Amino acid sequence: MEIKLRKAVFSDAEKIAKIHVDSWEVAFEGLMPENYIKGYTLSARIKEWQETIRTNAEFVVIAESASTVVGFMSYRPHPDATEIIELSKLYLCPTHYGKGSGSLFMRNLENTARDSGVETIHLYVLNNNVTAIQFYMKHGFENADGFVSEEFEGTTIIDVLMTKRVS
Repeated sequence: MEIKLRKAVFSDAEKIAKIHVDSWEVAFEGLMPENYIKGYTLSARIKEWQETIRTNAEFVVIAESASTVVGFMSYRPHPDATEIIELSKLYLCPTHYGKGSGSLFMRNLENTARDSGVETIHLYVLNNNVTAIQFYMKHGFENADGFVSEEFEGTTIIDVLMTKRVS
């Protein structure tokens, strides 16, 4: 099954949103409060992705298999450092976990960074999402000093910074 990457277009927003919602439900079950996960509805995600694509707020790349969108990633230049790209999101259809799309996205992002003269890729990952952390470590990311957190219904949700030097 061949996977192809391409730049997202406005008409992809609903498909991206559906993957985003479905992936959150599977990937974060038991890792974040259920009400937090369910708070990100399909309609809210559709609006988010329509706006992101319409305004070019981030570069959005989708993965397609047999003309079906099976995943996406988004990234942007760091607002304060032109030598850094921030990977904002990388999500796959749960039925496509472990099939190589995530690694294809990582190679694409690293090549894009290298071709743009970027030195470092940053990302934030949920601190208790061991699967995602291991995936990023497999692709050369290391833990770094930095985190963001928020409180939700008495639970602190923490995303930790990981970085990769572009070779």
